[in-house]
Amino acid sequence: MSYKKILGFCRTFTKLGLMGRFKITSFSIPFVLLFMKSIQSSHGLSVSCMMDYDNGGAPAVYESQECPRWVLSNGSLQNQNIKNCQFATLQGRREYQEDRVVCNLDMKLPLLKNNSLLDFEEDTVGIVAVFDGHGGKEASEMGSQLLFDYFKVHLVFLSYKLMGIYKGEMPLSDYKANKLGVLRESLLKTIFDIDLKFTQEAIKNGYFSGSTANVVLLYDGQILVANVGDSKALLMSEKIPSGDSRVNLSATELTYDHHPEREDEKARIKTAGGSVIVWGVPRVNGVLAMSRSIGDVALKRFGVIAEPEFTGWRVLTANDSYLVVASDGIFESLKPQDVAELIFEWNLIPERREESKLPLSCMFSESLAECIITIAYEKGSHDNLSAIVVPL
Repeated sequence: MSYKKILGFCRTFTKLGLMGRFKITSFSIPFVLLFMKSIQSSHGLSVSCMMDYDNGGAPAVYESQECPRWVLSNGSLQNQNIKNCQFATLQGRREYQEDRVVCNLDMKLPLLKNNSLLDFEEDTVGIVAVFDGHGGKEASEMGSQLLFDYFKVHLVFLSYKLMGIYKGEMPLSDYKANKLGVLRESLLKTIFDIDLKFTQEAIKNGYFSGSTANVVLLYDGQILVANVGDSKALLMSEKIPSGDSRVNLSATELTYDHHPEREDEKARIKTAGGSVIVWGVPRVNGVLAMSRSIGDVALKRFGVIAEPEFTGWRVLTANDSYLVVASDGIFESLKPQDVAELIFEWNLIPERREESKLPLSCMFSESLAECIITIAYEKGSHDNLSAIVVPL
């Protein structure tokens, strides 16, 4: 390859942000050659493919002829490792089931090696998500289908950009924070791209639906939560109440519902020209009972956004026992602490069934998740019901 052509690639990398703060000099050439060889051999990332990514994100990669190795899995990666991904859904009293759940605790994804920024190693990342659709299933269906594929694209491409910024040499003091940062940024961009892709399809096909997105990443003993809408993520931890010798479970909410009466949400809606009108519950323009969602294209100009609110990274402790991600239908009739108590009573069944206060219908449930949605339904929830329970 000629020196002139290599310099051209250097300039392209600079435009894409891959050369970071480094000037293009003759010293850049060996790094660029090694960098190009690495990205083309390991993940099929040609310079043209990287430019398509930079211009259009994950959707552009899967649609580009310059990125032939990137093919959609059509949802085949979801709901794996069933033993530790206990999930259940129930249509309930609604006419249609619009919830979708996603769980895979054993995703093998390429992450930067600790000792080299010019190579990757497979590492395990868990992804748990609930998409609670409304006005149709299209938005929640698309979210569940594209989550893993889009996330992997962003993880790989952003990691290569990080390689370029550090020019192959990252101080160990920066390594862990940057890896967690890439995972967070990949999830953020994934949710934005799902919303973008759905918006395009909604305009083309006349869809009016929308969806929540409550996504939890599990990596290296830590969890990160991204929330759009009013589905919830809960952490169940062992507690010993004062003056009591019996261990109980305590529920910690990891998310904050995006309802239009929340002061910060209301301010954004009004600034955009929207209004909050009570129709049973507060709604954006009297229509949507949440202020952030994927889809809901007609309300985007009135302040409804798809930007997730993050919680974490949070280090898990020995007392953290369960992660629960559930649609808001569960919480029409159960409080988060009610869910914690159900889980606690469930764990008494094998050896101390006579001490358990668990309702009879739960005694015969196949999983904790099924127990939770069954009790929520019996207590009067009118919504679709979905829950994922991950033993930690």
